[in-house]
Amino acid sequence: MDLSSLYSLVNESVNFIKAHPDLACLVIFTWAFLETALLLGLLLPAEKVLLLSSLLAAKGIISPLQFLVCGTVGTFLGYTVSYFFGAMLGEELLTSVAAKFGLSEESLKKTKRFIETRGELSLVVGRFLPVVRPLLPVVIGAFRPSFLKFSLLNAVGALLWILSYLLFGNLIGYLFSFIISHKFVAIPVILLVPTLYLIWRRYGKNSRHLL
Repeated sequence: MDLSSLYSLVNESVNFIKAHPDLACLVIFTWAFLETALLLGLLLPAEKVLLLSSLLAAKGIISPLQFLVCGTVGTFLGYTVSYFFGAMLGEELLTSVAAKFGLSEESLKKTKRFIETRGELSLVVGRFLPVVRPLLPVVIGAFRPSFLKFSLLNAVGALLWILSYLLFGNLIGYLFSFIISHKFVAIPVILLVPTLYLIWRRYGKNSRHLL
């Protein structure tokens, strides 16, 4: 599937949610699940659907609670399936399977080092790292730690990850509303900030050599 098809799928999903908000939970659950199940997050633009859906929640088109619950359950189950997938493969087969998704052995080693460095918190922190996120539960499953401990940390990480989308959507929605209602002030400021940055980049660094 090429990039244009993937982005078309994203648009269709978001438009479907707009047209059928009563079925939004199913769409959000599905994309949250696919983002974290069986390494599919390496291929599918699920993050974009979740981000745009969070903006719909901020606008009140869909229920924020619905987004939070359905997204959390979807990503929790996605990680659970990936855990058992990794446990079934084991370390040796995991390398060959990952290669089919375009992942090198070095990527797996980096993920393993990340887990060893962060310990149990890797299940929470790793969700916020795009490449690590889909790999994490599979690699952890290959080492077969306690499933109960995995599930508890998985639940915490799932909730925080989906909550971050919801908070980000609300923040963007608030900023957009502020810009619209204060456009005569906000727009000049938005234009001024990058202009000042470019001026600093050009002249600010050179001025240090004059001191």
